[in-house]
Amino acid sequence: MAYSSIVKPSVYFNTKLYSGNGTNATGITGVGFQPDWVWIKERSSTSPHKLLDAVRGATKELESSSTDAEATESTSLQSFNSDGFTVGTNGAVNENSQTYASWNWKANGTGSSNTDGSITSTVSANTTSGFSIVSWNGNSGTVGHGLGV
Repeated sequence: MAYSSIVKPSVYFNTKLYSGNGTNATGITGVGFQPDWVWIKERSSTSPHKLLDAVRGATKELESSSTDAEATESTSLQSFNSDGFTVGTNGAVNENSQTYASWNWKANGTGSSNTDGSITSTVSANTTSGFSIVSWNGNSGTVGHGLGV
């Protein structure tokens, strides 16, 4: 199996803990890079996990505890920034006096078209860390992931 030796893993993945303030457009910094995939979980309550990526856009979210495919939520994540991200007023990501954990991955931005499979996909891939985000439309076929192996 192919692998890469990563000297400083925090260049590709980093955990950021923060406290909510309930204020719209709150910037969370200190990630160390612009994350392309952010997973946020409120630590001090039972709000659902929020999974967000740069390929589908900051306002498109998945909840790992939900059967919904995707939701558009403008008050959760608002943007991916050079050293973190910006959250809105949604209590699952920024309730006043609550604590949060975010797990942040670096891929390769908003993605590009990939025709490696039978279904064209949009892929943001980081071949060094072996991580990619893939979006496609369709129910049957193969989808390229941009990692090459």
